[in-house]
Amino acid sequence: MTDLTLPRRPLGRTGLAVSPLGLSGSFGIGADAVERAFHELSFNHFFVTPRMPGLVEGLRRLIRAGHRDRLVLQSGAWLPTGAGVERAWAAAARTLGTDYLDVFQVFWVRGRWYLAGRTAPALHRLRERGRIRAAAVSTHRRPLALQLAAEFDLDVLMLRYNAAHRGAEREVFDRLPDSRPGVVAYTATRWGRLLKPQDGLGPLTAPECYRFQLSHPKVDLALCGARTWDELVEDVRGVLQGPLDERRMAEARAFGDAVHRSVAGRLGFG
Repeated sequence: MTDLTLPRRPLGRTGLAVSPLGLSGSFGIGADAVERAFHELSFNHFFVTPRMPGLVEGLRRLIRAGHRDRLVLQSGAWLPTGAGVERAWAAAARTLGTDYLDVFQVFWVRGRWYLAGRTAPALHRLRERGRIRAAAVSTHRRPLALQLAAEFDLDVLMLRYNAAHRGAEREVFDRLPDSRPGVVAYTATRWGRLLKPQDGLGPLTAPECYRFQLSHPKVDLALCGARTWDELVEDVRGVLQGPLDERRMAEARAFGDAVHRSVAGRLGFG
């Protein structure tokens, strides 16, 4: 047993209380590590799709053991239609062995049309029927996120935010109302680029990347992509140190700028 325990914090106005780190199964975490993350590290938020077998199996075990009401499960739909939302919800719920999901989103929204028509009403029906507790979107388009949250009564926004991509600070976080949607930050390491030095600066460690995200008061939860139990323990130990100090935050921002310039230049944007 470890002596590391994640606290709880509000997920915006949803009424849900979440661990500051949420665990995604995108990088192949195993079922045993998922169970240990819940029992020993106090993870309660899990970002899951039916395509994540290790995470799915770990959650199925926890649900069968009677822990469903202590879990906050987030999933979503790839196809932005009313029928697509309903089918994706049914597939996720069936795969996990539960009759409700806590946060359900439309993935990677690129325009208003993703929610227009029957898509947003399908999300709202699921919420009204108690099949989900919070309706959400994930998007890289920051001004669009605010527009959609207001127009379509969204409860949670999942946004790219890291040391190299900080536009959400001024374009979203500074403009959120007092009674605001929950904010889930992802791409903490910028797909690994922040874990490698650039122009004589950096790198950051993975725990520092999560601490960077969680240093902003409008970020409720950082999505963690650990592959192993040891990585999970390292990430939790880091996050429990709290926000980055002023000196390290300045270094992280300077390093993030260097990474952003490198990527933009390679893509022909700078």
